[in-house]
Formats: sequence, C-alpha cells, structure tokens
Amino acid sequence: MTFPTAGADAYSRRLGHRAACPRDVLRFSGMGPRPCTSVSRPVFKAAILITASFAGAALGAGLSEEEARGKVIYYEGDSVSGREITAYVGHALVPLPASAIPCVGCHGPDGLGRPEAGVKPSNITWSHLTKPYGTRSGAGRRRPAYTTPTAIRSIAAGVDAAGNRLDPSMPRYEMDPEDMADLVVYLKRLEYDLDPGLADKTIRVGTVLPAGGPTASLGEVIENVLMAYFDDINVQGGIYGRRLELRVASAPTRELVLERGAALIESGEIFALVAPVTAGLETELGEIVEVNQVPVIGPFTQFPADADSLQRFTFYLFAGLTVQATALLDYASKQLELSGPRVDVVYPRGDQAEQVAQAIRGHAEKHRWPEPLLVDYAPGQVDAAAIAAQLKTADTQAFVFLGPGPELVAVAQQGARRAWVPYVLMAGSLADKALFDLPAAFQDRVFVAYPTVPSDHTPAGKQEFGRFHQRHNLPRKHLPAQIAAYSAVELLLEGLKKAGRALSRDKLVKALEALHGFDTGLTPPLTYSVNRRIGARGAHIVAVDLEKRNFRADAHWVGVE
Repeated sequence: MTFPTAGADAYSRRLGHRAACPRDVLRFSGMGPRPCTSVSRPVFKAAILITASFAGAALGAGLSEEEARGKVIYYEGDSVSGREITAYVGHALVPLPASAIPCVGCHGPDGLGRPEAGVKPSNITWSHLTKPYGTRSGAGRRRPAYTTPTAIRSIAAGVDAAGNRLDPSMPRYEMDPEDMADLVVYLKRLEYDLDPGLADKTIRVGTVLPAGGPTASLGEVIENVLMAYFDDINVQGGIYGRRLELRVASAPTRELVLERGAALIESGEIFALVAPVTAGLETELGEIVEVNQVPVIGPFTQFPADADSLQRFTFYLFAGLTVQATALLDYASKQLELSGPRVDVVYPRGDQAEQVAQAIRGHAEKHRWPEPLLVDYAPGQVDAAAIAAQLKTADTQAFVFLGPGPELVAVAQQGARRAWVPYVLMAGSLADKALFDLPAAFQDRVFVAYPTVPSDHTPAGKQEFGRFHQRHNLPRKHLPAQIAAYSAVELLLEGLKKAGRALSRDKLVKALEALHGFDTGLTPPLTYSVNRRIGARGAHIVAVDLEKRNFRADAHWVGVE
C-alpha cells in the first residue's frame, strides 16, 4: 500500500508550527537495527521520562516532557501512550511495528547516521537539515532547507523538502499527530541531548569505594590514584578539551555502599564509573548499571560476569575466580599431561563458591572429561579426614580448593597420611602464607592461578607508573589495587579518545568493544568485543616451591575462550 502525501499535509495542518521533524532519510537496513540495550522497553521508557525532571548537560536544562516522550519514540519506536506506530518498508511498503526499526538503529544517538549493509543514512540533525542554502544529495539532486511541514511530510510520505522521492530503504512512519509532535520536538533537540555526565567542557566520572572499617585504606588509595591521574590529564588539556571530574560514593558498610552507589548511578550526574569496588555487590549494582546504561570500567570483583551474561555496559580488566578455575583445569590437562583429567572441587558452602564449582563441572563436561566430584563443607568446619578419604576413594588426580589456606593444609595433611598426593590447584586471591605449610610430599604438585603477575609489567609501563607514583607521592600500601585502578583509567582514556569529540555512552561502549590487544603496560593485553567483556580472559599459572617457600618465576599464561 502507499501512504498518501495528503496524510502528511494533514499532520502539518494539525501541528501547525509546533516543531519540525528533521529526518531526511530514516533508512532501514536488511540486517535490522542493532538493539540499543538489553533493558526492557517499559524500564527504558520510565528511565527516560524520569530523566526529564533532571538537569541536562548540554543546554543547562533537562528534557521537557514532550522531548522525553519523543526520545522514547526515537530510541524504541513506541509511544508512551500506547498508541500504535507503524513503519512502511521498501518498495512494497510492507507494514511493520516501528519498534522493529526505530530511528536510532540507523541514525544513532547523535543523528549522524550509521552506514550498514551498503546504505548510508543521512545526517538528520536539525542544524544540518535547516541550512539556509539547502544541500545536494549523493545523486546530485538539490533540496531547500527543511521547514516544519516539509520535515513532517518527509517522515510520513517519504519525500524530501523539494518533493523528491527518498530512497526506498527509508521507512514511512504513520503515527498519531501528538506522537509526531513529540518526536519532532526531540529531534530538534537531538544533537544537543548529551548523555548524563557530559557537558561542553567536562566529563564527570564516578566511582564507588569503601570507607571506614578494614577496607577504608583500600578505598582511600584508589581514590587518590584516580584523582591524581585525572589531574594529570586535565593539566594536559583534558580529553578533546573536556576536563575530567570525579564523583565518589563511599560508605563504611555494605548496605550504605550499595545505597550510595545506586544513588550516584541513578543521579544522572555521571557519564561512567571507573574502578569501583563492587565485590559482594556484583548482582545489585550490575542490575542498576544496566538499567541506567552507565559504562563501568575496571570494577574490583572476583566474580566478573561470564560469557553468557547480558551485561553490556561493564568492562572488566581481569578474569575472576570462574575463569581462573577453568584455566587451572586446562593447565592440568595440557601442561601436567593429565589425559581426560579427573579434577574434583572442594569448597565451603556459599553461592559464589557454588557458582565456581558448577563452572568447573560445566568446563569438564564441555571437554568430555570425567564429571568432577563436588565436595562442599560448612565454612570454618572442614572435616579434613573425611574429605581426604572421599577423594582418595574417588581416585582424584587433582582438585581445585576454594577455601582458605589453613583448611587446605588440613586436607593435604590427611591426604599425605593416606599416601594420597594429588595435584592441588588454587586461585591466587584465596591463597595465603599457609600455602607454604603444605606437606613436603606435595612439592611440585601445587599450582596457583593469578589474573596478572609482575612479568606483565613492561619496562615502559613500570617506568611511567613509577614516575606517576613519585610525582603524586602515593603510598606503597595496596600497590596491586593502585596498579589496577591506574590501568582502569588507562582503559577509560583509550575508549574516550577513540570515541571522538562527539562523545556518547554508546560510542564509548563501541570503542571499547573494538579494542584488541590494548597494552596498558601493567596488565596482560586487553581485548574486548561485542560478546567479550573480560579484557585479559585467562590466568597465569604459577608453581609453588614448598622447599624455598616461594613462587617460581616461570608463570604460564592460559587463555580461556
């Protein structure tokens, strides 16, 4: 069917001069638009409408109610009122729900257009479409500047300001005049609608840190590193002329950290988070981050989201316990030459340890190895004799231990008494000095996984960090955390630079997704993609020398894909 030009004229008459829709070509690619987010449409709509009440970064004022409703149409193809919006696609004008091909899918958050499948959508920013001298199309046709009526006609009837037919890949949109008005109002604001935390001369970045209690000093040194690095960047002129500002949410208890961290994320004041300490709050803060679409760079956690996670906005530097454990299994198979290894798991009861144990079982199943025996115990109440007897009976070749060092020593001692000396595999974050108290019989049979080791530090990286550390008179405590925070800022800055001057959260996410082998000088090379959110996805496996009570220098990197 066709959508008559008279329909567009009717829109113009009913809307008068309220606003113009500057969409020259809302093109449709056969590949379909990329989803903007995994967040459900009702949540997205609510978030946008709530945002309308907050101050915006670009023009000093938040979105009006009309602009907020129009933004939902632009991003989702849906009307907040629930009224139907239909797109007519191609030469045959096949009707589809507009939610299947929203404007943002082709034109992007900035309205500049995203080439896809050989189609180059037009620049639909209002300042471009209303240039007084008009423009010339790629086909050589000239058109005058758009006005409100001709812009509305373009959306509804598929013709430009001169009345020329637009490319068939441009859908024609049929919607209620009030929805059209809202869309038009937002499109006029589109090029000035900067993401939260962005202003013409500043980028506000947040972090979430502990304060008070045993981890207070950790939060303090991370904040010092971030502030010092931001100061260095600002002295050099910032990022494309924008200064970096830091906002910190900190508290002495888990509950308050969660409350204040959530408030910071939801405030609309920050563009991204860098190096937040999210350990123990991964699920709660992760959900809030996704709903609010806030990029998170280098969070401190032992449990990064796995490959099946729907998280889009969080970029981890290192692998957590799950990947480290599977790297240990791969090491046992290839380097220890345990063919079809029987690698069992011993762990204290708890959701996170259970998560790692199940990942090990899944990894073994994937490789068609014998199914691991999962042996749990009440935290702090390990029955070492019973566990050693059970694993010996099962003919365990190696086992991953997920508890504290003293409890591992107790199990190993019982094993040695029974002439059962398997390989012991452990994550470095769980290891402590008790590891060196293992029975001598376990010499050359103990291996620990670390996401990063000193050999990752290049000479240039060490030199630069050393100068930075001295320049800002930073303390020596929590040095690994300082290095991780420093590397997180390095990653953030690389993403900001590659995202360009016309910065947005979407551009930052895509810039980070495109990084391959990024060298911070202090970490393994970091690689991301659309389906990968752990930069260094693997672990260094280090052998323990029980006789010398230290770690051997020849770490072996095991990548996990």
